[in-house]
Formats: sequence, C-alpha cells, structure tokens
Amino acid sequence: MKFRIKNITSRRAFLIYVIVSILITVLSVYILSNLITDLTEKANEDASLRTLVKKQEFMSQEFSKFLEQEKKIAHVLKISNSNNLDNNLQLMSQLQDNSRLVENTWFQINENPIQYGSKTISSATKNDIKTFLQQNKKAQHISTVVRHGKELVWRIYFKLISDDNTVVKYGYDINLGLLHTYFSKTDKTASNYAFVFDKKGTCVYHPEVAFIGKNIFKISSFNPSDTIFSEKEDFVKRVTMSEFLKLDVIRYTQKLDVKNSNWFICVNFPKIFVDENVAVIKKYSTLTYSITTIMLLLIFYLFSYANRRAYREKGIVIQEKNKLLVENEKIIKEKALIQLQQLKEQINPHFLFNSLNSLYMLIGSDIKVAQKFTLNLSRIYRYLIDPPEKNIVPLKDELLFIEKYIFLQQTRFKDELFFSIEIENETALNKHIPYLSFQIAVENAIKHNTATQESPLTTKILIQENQVIISNNLQKKLAAEPSTKFGLNYLKSIYNYYSKNDFKTSEKDGYFVCILPLINIHS
Repeated sequence: MKFRIKNITSRRAFLIYVIVSILITVLSVYILSNLITDLTEKANEDASLRTLVKKQEFMSQEFSKFLEQEKKIAHVLKISNSNNLDNNLQLMSQLQDNSRLVENTWFQINENPIQYGSKTISSATKNDIKTFLQQNKKAQHISTVVRHGKELVWRIYFKLISDDNTVVKYGYDINLGLLHTYFSKTDKTASNYAFVFDKKGTCVYHPEVAFIGKNIFKISSFNPSDTIFSEKEDFVKRVTMSEFLKLDVIRYTQKLDVKNSNWFICVNFPKIFVDENVAVIKKYSTLTYSITTIMLLLIFYLFSYANRRAYREKGIVIQEKNKLLVENEKIIKEKALIQLQQLKEQINPHFLFNSLNSLYMLIGSDIKVAQKFTLNLSRIYRYLIDPPEKNIVPLKDELLFIEKYIFLQQTRFKDELFFSIEIENETALNKHIPYLSFQIAVENAIKHNTATQESPLTTKILIQENQVIISNNLQKKLAAEPSTKFGLNYLKSIYNYYSKNDFKTSEKDGYFVCILPLINIHS
C-alpha cells in the first residue's frame, strides 16, 4: 500500500503546519540576523581593541628607545672617575648628536660650565638650554615638548648622582618633524591612524605633520575628559568626526606607556568600514535564511512521506550508535596503550643510560649507596616492564615507585634537586591514579628546567582526598628541548577513558602545577 499524506493529516492541518513553519522561519531570520549583526559588531570591536594594544605597544617601544640614553650615562658615571668623566660624557654626547633625529645634546658636571655635543650649536640655543637648566634646578626627570626656533622638539632631561656625590645633568632634543618621517616608515600596523599628545593637549606625533605641536583639544572634537579613565577600563571609546580623515571614526584613547611622561595615544578606526562589514553580514544572513524558508517548505513536504520510514529506522540508528560508543571506548583505550608504549620506549634507554653512568661513579666512591642505587633501579624496571591491564594503579604503589625514582635522581644531582611528599588524607592512598603519572610530572620538571646548587629545582607532591598536586618552581632552560608531549597526551587519554575532565596543567606565580585527579574504581 502506498503511503499518502492524507493518511497522516488533513489538508487543513497541513496548511496550518506550513503557515506556522513560515512564521517561525521569518521570526528566526529576524532574530538570528540581529544576533549575527551584534556578533559582527562585537568581533569588530575585539579586533579594534587588539589593534589598539598593538599600536600602543609599538608606539611605547619606539618612544622608549629614545630614553635608553639615561642607562648609558648612568653606566658611564659608574665606571668613570673625576679625571675621565668629562671626556667620557663628551664622547657619549657626540655619539648621540650624530643621530639624524637628535637636534642637540648637552651635559653639566656639578656647577661646571655646560658642554655641548656639537661645536656648531648656536648662541641662541645655548642661552635656551642655560635658561632651561636654571628653571629646572630641582627636577630629576623632564620629558616635554618645546619649540626650538621654527622646529618642535621633544626635550629629555635627567639628573644623576654618583656614589661620590658627583652630579651630572644631561639633556637632548628629538626633532619631532624627523620623528614623524621615521614613524611613517616603521609603522606597519593595521589600517588605522594614531596620534600622540601630552597632558596639555600638545600633539607630539600625528600622521599629518601640520598637526604636530598644535593643541589637539582645539583642532579636533577631542576634549580633556577623554583622558579620564574608569576603574574598569584603561581606555575611553568614542565615535566622533576625525580632524584628519574628515569622516566619522571610532576613537580609542589610552595612556601611553613611556617612562617619565604623561602622554596619551589616540587610535582611530574609520566607522564606515565597520558599518560596511555589518551591512554585508545582514545582506547575506537575510539571503541565507530566505533560502532556508524555501527549503523548509520542501523538507516539510518530504518529511511527511519519510515519517513512517524514520520510525522504522530509529531502532537501527540507536543500535548503531551504541555500537559506535563501544568502538570509541576501545579506540581510546588502544590509543592510551600506544602512548604508554611510546612513553616507555622514550623513558627506558635515556633513563637507563643516565642511571648506569651514576652507578659507575658510585661503585668507586660509596659502595653502600651503590648497592641501594642498584636495588632501587632493579625495582623501578620491574615496575616499568609490568604495566597494569587498565593503565591505572593504586596511589600507594605509584608513591612507592616515585620514591625510588626520586632516590636515583637525587643521587645523580645531589644538592641540585629537592623533593617533598606531603599526605593530607590517608584514605587517598587506596584510590587509583594513571600508571607512571608521577614519573611523567617529575621527569618533565627536570627536563625543562635548570637546576644548580645556587638555584635548586624544588618539586612538591601534595596528596589530597580527591587529587594529587605536583608543583615545581619554574627555571626554564634557555635552549629548551622540543617537547613531544607523549606523557601529557597519555595522561589525557587515561582520564578521558575514565570520564575525568579535571586533569590540568598550568603556569602561575613562577610555578608549574600539575593536578592529577584520583580515580575511584568503585564509583
């Protein structure tokens, strides 16, 4: 007998179903379109914030480069004496004055005459510098924008005092016009523009050179309140008219991280680009869900014919699903066994080679320790060559194993390694833990960190009621060995097999922490 639509429902009921489906689809188009638009706007905002961070970091790094002279002068002051300090400072001043961006350099030792890095410096400039030093006798650091003739310069000044109370006053000017050219060549960040200004509003850097030196509060819609930040956010966001592009921009203002300066950076994103992205998303989402509406009608019509067949096949699908679950568990278990074998193949030759070398040295120096070392090495390898069937062992067995393993490592490294084991809850010893989990954590700590007598590597094993926490201080090797992550992947597989999702590793406050949840096989 053929299956007909009238056998399931009447035409009137079918029409109601169709109308309801269309209404639901139209409503879904509206809701989902708005959701996608909101997500797009959020994504655009996140992207602009990432660009803000990059731009702020770039500008901070570039401006901070010009402040490094203070460290150099401090070093010269430290290594110089009263006989050669003058010559050393003169040399440093002349070297810095050779930079294309540096306009003038000068220094003064105690109350001696002011000396200049260039012999061609004008009398007007010398008088300006003398006046500046007289007006700022008590200042330790100054970073400000001043006018030098027709040019604007960024003036950097600092005062240093040596151990013998020698006072050195040092200063130099950075040409902001040349600095603009420098930034235009080095700034390769995203398609936006940024400008930098001080607390008074004086523009230090702007992509339009004509704006440099002008008050940004007067030449744009920017106002001083945009430099006041809330406790939750360290930036201010505002949509305004750009003084540079002459169109609406999304403007982010943030404090510029430059030492001894009270400067701000303002990053601007053209709003038209953001609006265009949102409009495109709306267009395509509407088109997508319009097609979905048509497809829904067709699917609904075909569904009425396939309804009876679906019920018959439902039982078969459930059986296949259960079969797949069983197969998946087998695959997980087999994967863990393969990783365990890889882990053992990686551990055995390396560990045995180092242990035999240590044993060879002990035989000639301490026969009793060598005997104990040999006995522990034998028991360790008995433990390694006889893995448990389900890849988990009682915690007390793993604890006995790691104590022997620690003895061998401490015999090799002596005062370079410190281990401690603390048991908060004795009942945890009867629970289970992945086979070789302690060895993996301890070996990773030794492999990836340096250990010396002056800075020993300290590893702590803390046994709690439901978990074991293994932590070590971070002293990462400069030339770290590439990590295969066999051990961690093996542990993840075991915990996944036993439906444990709280296995974690993290780096925090100078420590690497590995959390091993305990497995209760009776639960």
